[in-house]
Amino acid sequence: MTQLELTQCLHWAKTLDLIVSSRMINGVLYVYNATGQKRPWDNFIADYPLERLQAMIDRMQMRLKAAS
Repeated sequence: MTQLELTQCLHWAKTLDLIVSSRMINGVLYVYNATGQKRPWDNFIADYPLERLQAMIDRMQMRLKAAS
């Protein structure tokens, strides 16, 4: 994953309220959810790969467009 893809994934995950923050600890990137639970980035991205996050963003934008 490139730095740009990582940045995009983090942005989308925050936009979708899947994570609220991220932090590097001992060379491992962790993401945190709203309850403060941390999860290694590798585990998170296995459940939410770039393509899935993109599809979720697209659906969210369609719902917002339909509501306006």
